[in-house]
Amino acid sequence: MIGTGIDRLSDLLGYLAAAIFFLIGLMITFEVVSRYVFLAPTTWAEEGARLLQLWATYGALAYILKTRAYIRITALIMILPLRLRQFLEFFALLWIMSFSVVVTWYGYEIARESMEIGRATETMNQVPMVWTEAAIPIGFTILVLQGCVEMYKLFKHGTLDRSDERSELGSEFH
Repeated sequence: MIGTGIDRLSDLLGYLAAAIFFLIGLMITFEVVSRYVFLAPTTWAEEGARLLQLWATYGALAYILKTRAYIRITALIMILPLRLRQFLEFFALLWIMSFSVVVTWYGYEIARESMEIGRATETMNQVPMVWTEAAIPIGFTILVLQGCVEMYKLFKHGTLDRSDERSELGSEFH
């Protein structure tokens, strides 16, 4: 099923993002030691860390949606009637997906323009800007796909899985 594949892709990108953030920490540590202990700063560590941070951040968007790791007001949602909760979940997904489509479109246009004119960073490394700018349309495209999967789950099951929220809120909201 397509939804399962997208869920797996989102999981993979989420775990990959965590590994990349760890790698960024190692890179920055290496840069600090090189610069302040050996007085020999690198030309690649800071810029490489920025590039990886963009990819990790935008790559993790779909995982965050899938796992409901974004900011939300659970106490309010849990006391609402089921139909209103379903509507709010639908509206939130629709809003996320609409915003993501717009960001994908403009992100693609910016990355395409950078590739056409050969725009590069203004550092010694002259990294092509398309390497960083492509993270935005790719990450948001995957977010749109995950939003479609979540919308399907909402219609199929009537609500998205919120079992973990009930235990977080305490017995007074059951």
